[in-house]
Order: sequence, then structure tokens, then C-alpha cells
Amino acid sequence: MVHHDGIPAGPFESEPLDLGRALAAPGVPGDEVVRRCERWLVDVLDDAEVALGASDAAIAGLVAAEGWSVAQVVGGWVRRATRARPPRRELIAPGVTRVR
Repeated sequence: MVHHDGIPAGPFESEPLDLGRALAAPGVPGDEVVRRCERWLVDVLDDAEVALGASDAAIAGLVAAEGWSVAQVVGGWVRRATRARPPRRELIAPGVTRVR
């Protein structure tokens, strides 16, 4: 499965390296790659409408620091779980619903 950013969401049979290839570039220091990885993971959580507190964001940073393959697998879990949800219907006005 591929998300709009081109990073596969799994399921994974081997260690995924796609996120690392997308985030790392020649001359980019490792701490910048970790920051980019953290931002990617937080964006995945935001896309899934997961409310994040300060501690949640700090843990996302720790996950990102473990390596991009760890972040990609965790992000893949979130994306696959989000896709498995039935769409939400929201009443906007009498007889008018919005599907999210």
C-alpha cells in the first residue's frame, strides 16, 4: 500500500527503507534526518486525526530517533488502521450529511 507521500504503509515482510531514502540526502546531518522523521510521523498521526499532547509528541520523537524503519512501521500501522475504519457520517443540516 502507498500513501499520498509515496511511503508504503505495509504490511512489511522485511525492514522498510523507503522513509529513510525519502528523508536522507547527501550532506544532510543525522539530527536533521531524525527531525524530518519525527515530523513525518506526527503528520501521519495528524492525518489520522489523532490528538497529540506534549508527551505524545515527545514519544513520537523517541520513536523517530530509533530509526526511520521503526517510524515507517509505526506510521504504517496508523495508516492501515485508519483505512480500516468505516467512513464517519456527520449531519450538517436536516437531510444533509457529510461523509468523512
